[in-house]
Amino acid sequence: MTLTIGNSYNDLGAIATDNCDENIKVETDNKVNTKKAGTYIVTYTAVDSSNNKSTKERTIIVKEKATNYYVPAKGNKNIVVNGKKIIYLTFDDGPSDYTGKLLDILKKYNVKATFFVTGFGSDSTIKREYDEGHTVALHSNTHNYSYIYKSLDNYYNDLYKIRDRVKRITGHESNIIRFPCGSSNTVSRKYDGGTHIMSKLVKDVEEKGFHYFDWNVSSGDAGATTSSDKVYSNVVNHLKSDVSIVLQHDSKSYSVNAVEKIIKYGLDNGFTFKALDENSFGAHHGVNN
Repeated sequence: MTLTIGNSYNDLGAIATDNCDENIKVETDNKVNTKKAGTYIVTYTAVDSSNNKSTKERTIIVKEKATNYYVPAKGNKNIVVNGKKIIYLTFDDGPSDYTGKLLDILKKYNVKATFFVTGFGSDSTIKREYDEGHTVALHSNTHNYSYIYKSLDNYYNDLYKIRDRVKRITGHESNIIRFPCGSSNTVSRKYDGGTHIMSKLVKDVEEKGFHYFDWNVSSGDAGATTSSDKVYSNVVNHLKSDVSIVLQHDSKSYSVNAVEKIIKYGLDNGFTFKALDENSFGAHHGVNN
């Protein structure tokens, strides 16, 4: 389990069974300190009536709070990070029939990206994303707003299903997520019964060890934009001089078709391309619900 400093740790406990004894007591040795970063081991010990002993361990990682790649000086919002301008290409709603072509382009230029995947598309494409060094992150299993944003239980039921899919395919349990429509969405108001679910979720997901990412550069491919040239101009004309998290969708052919030009522009103009990790700049939006 991975937590962020300051989060609460609720031990999941352990259950022991025995062929002879019906009730086996389990003792827990828990020294987790959520105020200090580090790796902690919780040990569970079970002893039966014949004094046979068995132990199991759970590893708890407490991490520093995620920080931006940059800390702007007073009055300066455009500091280049160690002389580098960073672009994070991120793609939502896949995998799709167009993702293979996108992976070919990324491989051609040795560029790593981040895929916020869904419950749709082929397992083999997600496996390829992971095997080729991209970050496979979590978007939604159903992408059904009326279900996802109806309640916290529904949201996590959906999230855990897509997390389980990614782990089954890749062997890796991802804790990087993007809310459908972003943390600033207002569509959730239609379905949450006035409970302001997003205000709760942005805090709750981090307490559960997830790291959510919005974006600060939009390609416009989820709206009225249906032209590859327009996707390209929307991205390159709004790149930041420090950290750019670019929102695209690999479910849109015209967006995929713009990627090669975007990469060429970035490389020609001194940008470095990276895939998101848990410590990357989150580009968090203001919450509107």
